[in-house]
Amino acid sequence: MRYLLLLILILPTSLLAQRNILNAKSPEEIGQKTIDELEIGADDSPLPYSYVNERDVLFSMTVWESIDLDERVNFPLYFPADTSVVRVERRPLIHYLLTNALDENIDVYQTDILKDNLDLFDLNSSLRYRKIKAGKDEGIGEERIENEGGTRKGFLILNNVDLGEYTGIDETQLDDDEFAKFNAEMERLIFENNLLDPEDYDESVFDYADVIEYRIKGVWYFDKRQAELKYRPIAIAPYMLAPSQKAKLIDNPTEKVVPVPMFWMFYPDTRQVLFEAEAFNEVNTSKPVNFDHLINSRRFSAFIYKEDNVFQDRRLNEYIPENALMQLMESQRIKEKIRNKEQDMWSY
Repeated sequence: MRYLLLLILILPTSLLAQRNILNAKSPEEIGQKTIDELEIGADDSPLPYSYVNERDVLFSMTVWESIDLDERVNFPLYFPADTSVVRVERRPLIHYLLTNALDENIDVYQTDILKDNLDLFDLNSSLRYRKIKAGKDEGIGEERIENEGGTRKGFLILNNVDLGEYTGIDETQLDDDEFAKFNAEMERLIFENNLLDPEDYDESVFDYADVIEYRIKGVWYFDKRQAELKYRPIAIAPYMLAPSQKAKLIDNPTEKVVPVPMFWMFYPDTRQVLFEAEAFNEVNTSKPVNFDHLINSRRFSAFIYKEDNVFQDRRLNEYIPENALMQLMESQRIKEKIRNKEQDMWSY
């Protein structure tokens, strides 16, 4: 009897873990919207942000937050990291951001200032790291380059590659720093022109599981017309374990991981895409929540790492260095300051 009760409790969750599973006539229909949902939401779009008159804003504060994907409450943003084990309608947040960035459907920027666009070539380059093998006594990698061209520059000239500004440079006259930069540029040209075979180099490629955190820039403001403290997301960025770091961790697992930004996006540009993308809802698996609602309703846990201030918007770790506990307490202090601002509006 006990096992039967357990089966009854588990069955609804497993059955309804995917949309339309009860009404599907074929496996292809699982995960698709029902006829009723299509009729009701034929012109579905995210609820537009209301116009805010600057004169109605009694106070506002811009904060930058880090959403750590190791925290359980943030798992809907991270999973499924391995998309091969789920159906096509279930994808992590990074899938929708990165896919639309690569397809150039959404503009991407280098920083949270949202001023300088990120070049698509640079974005693609950041998702892959290739290192030429030494290939000693194997006739591959560096040994192959040396055998065929003597140097990387000679190897490129042998393959009729235009070196541009580096054509007349004598690499023997360069100092250590200049030679390192020169050698890196020659390596870039070698890979750019596909002059090596796969066995000539090691490769590390970005994977969805490499996303470590998201950083989000947003504004808290008190609207006197609505008599309410509100939050408006402005920009969002995925931070990843760079493929170059991932390759180094294989040889040195204890090396400190420093997440790097992939790109920044103006959040309103992402709303339609994220509105149509659904995250897993642990409370009710038959009713997934879209990512736009999840972010706007702040259904995540975040740590404030910066606020706008007179000191050029300095970060917490710039004036509280090497003390994680005090940084966390400072983040909580900023949150309390925002909440107290709202409470003070009702003080007499």
